[in-house]
Amino acid sequence: MKPRPHIHRTHIVRLHGSPGEAVSLDSYITSEREGMTAGHLRELSGFTAQLSAKLATEQARQHLDLHEGTEHLVRILGSDEVRGCTDPLPPHLAEAGVAAAYLLKGMDMIPDSIPEIGLTDDARLIARVFDRNPQLLK
Repeated sequence: MKPRPHIHRTHIVRLHGSPGEAVSLDSYITSEREGMTAGHLRELSGFTAQLSAKLATEQARQHLDLHEGTEHLVRILGSDEVRGCTDPLPPHLAEAGVAAAYLLKGMDMIPDSIPEIGLTDDARLIARVFDRNPQLLK
């Protein structure tokens, strides 16, 4: 029997390198959103091939929300809305940028190199960004 893809719904994570210190995904996303600029978002649009390549791994196939969310992020990063955005970014675009930047990191809350669980935090963060910004799914 083929294993069922994981869908993640927890809202609390631990920061890598900060044992015992938990932060909510919402707090992390909000904090990182403040530093996201239109220039940074357009720069991230140049990394859609790397985002798509991350989905080609066996570990990524185990995370349904990671797969679906990354496909949406690639579409958003290639959109006219991103190409024409200016500062200050609307929150939904800033948070899409946070998700894309996080996915591109290899060393994050759970390093991607850890077998079976390395992409769990990526999947959860992306899913939370889309939960917070349903207009990104249109």
